[in-house]
Amino acid sequence: MSQNSRKYDNVAAIDLLHQVSSMYTGTKKPHDYGTGDTYTSAETHIVKCIADHPGITVTELAYDYAKTKGAISQILKKLIEKGLIQQKPSREPGDKRIFLFLTPEGEQLNEAHVRYDESHAGETLELVRKEFSDEQFDTAFDVIQCWLKCRRIVHEKRRLAQKKQAKDEG
Repeated sequence: MSQNSRKYDNVAAIDLLHQVSSMYTGTKKPHDYGTGDTYTSAETHIVKCIADHPGITVTELAYDYAKTKGAISQILKKLIEKGLIQQKPSREPGDKRIFLFLTPEGEQLNEAHVRYDESHAGETLELVRKEFSDEQFDTAFDVIQCWLKCRRIVHEKRRLAQKKQAKDEG
């Protein structure tokens, strides 16, 4: 078990999160996850999110990824063109929401991506697991999950404040 313990102030913690994020998403180079076609990390993770949450909307995806609806829509347009997702409008009168679902091809990509992550990311995580107890490992990811939840709240608060400011100035 790892005995290296360190106290993280806010700056050190954010720097570490940034390093992890940069390393994980640093490449925009498309990759073949085992389907014979290439996809970016952003595309495969949006597909996974839709697989995990069938019927999710663009607004919900934008919130989850702290991106604009426009940015998410650009990725979704590519996924639709590639035949990986389909859109279904709400059946409720007056409800303009569009719900997102995987096509069979999208399901195949998601399964291939999960297998890829299990083998490739799993190699690194298994090394980490050797350094910490299961409880410590799970706690670390609980903290990251909580940080993401709080970050989304702050992001949305700032977005609404900017929107209000623009409206007040306009």
